[in-house]
Amino acid sequence: MTLKVVPINTLTATRRKILHAAYKCAAKKGFNNLDVDEIVLKSGVSRKTIYSYFNGLENLISELAVSGIYWPTTEELLSNAPSEFPEIEPEKQVAAFFTALRRTLETRPDTLRLLAWEMLERTPLSDLLEDVRVRTALEFFEHMTPDVPDNVDLAAAVAILGGAISYLSIRSLNTKHYGGVSLQDEVGWDRMEETMGHMLRGLLCPCPAPPEVTQE
Repeated sequence: MTLKVVPINTLTATRRKILHAAYKCAAKKGFNNLDVDEIVLKSGVSRKTIYSYFNGLENLISELAVSGIYWPTTEELLSNAPSEFPEIEPEKQVAAFFTALRRTLETRPDTLRLLAWEMLERTPLSDLLEDVRVRTALEFFEHMTPDVPDNVDLAAAVAILGGAISYLSIRSLNTKHYGGVSLQDEVGWDRMEETMGHMLRGLLCPCPAPPEVTQE
């Protein structure tokens, strides 16, 4: 089956209603128990209409993935980054990405629930959502201009920090503190984001060469 992608700005009210219903149902039921009948009940749109728009559940979830409802677009992330993003140091650019991601996920609690489901249930539907996350991160980092030191594995650093941000964001849904740091107010997140900045500086800032020792 060929998957169709419709640009966000062309979504009709009915199409968006169906996508929001699918989003809510998936967050509540997970991937294994998600079906079109559940979305029919949630959206109030007939099964026939849903199939006329999407031709099935896979295409519906594929469109949800890129709609901006489930995951922030590159444009949304950049709008939450400093305006001078292309000129700032690489460690500040990476930190800006994760700060922007955390803040946009905070407005999408159902996305956090879906991320939690994904750790329990791996299906072709969850793969569609994972793909858009990877593409968005790659698109964002294409805007990085300063060079990263050759000896730094940026992809590994992004994986570690991304995993931490995702996990802690999911925990924030029902956990007030983690490791003594608040997850449900900006004070705690500011502490973690400041510490992340220190970690990235240590990783990405070139270390000065040690002074030469002269033999007398």
